[in-house]
Amino acid sequence: MTDNRNFSAAFRGSSLVPHQRLDVYRVAVLLFTGVEDSASSFPRGYGAIKDQLRRSATGTVRNIAEGAGRWKPADKAYRYTIAQAECLECAAALELATIVKVIPQETSDELWSYANRVGAMLTRLIQRQRARTPG
Repeated sequence: MTDNRNFSAAFRGSSLVPHQRLDVYRVAVLLFTGVEDSASSFPRGYGAIKDQLRRSATGTVRNIAEGAGRWKPADKAYRYTIAQAECLECAAALELATIVKVIPQETSDELWSYANRVGAMLTRLIQRQRARTPG
């Protein structure tokens, strides 16, 4: 299996992957990595929470990347808004996983920190893109 960090490092700086220049993308990847590490140890019976946690963390990363690849500010803002909604879903699933104690509190706190950072960064990106949108 390819180490996620080494794979990412191989493409940094390439004009084909503008999302990797965004700090919000890097933090979202940290969130995704932590979610994957945590979800792999969920016990039987928690598949719904595990699945939602993984899908929303993945959706956050993918929509940030898609937004970075768009040209029009309105298109960027739209994708970043979707990424923010995915991040909120991830936070909700994380909260549920913490309540039922399938994620240790220390891990939960770290993942919450990443989710909060991603959310705040996306808010600023959305505001910036909307300010650039005519009309």
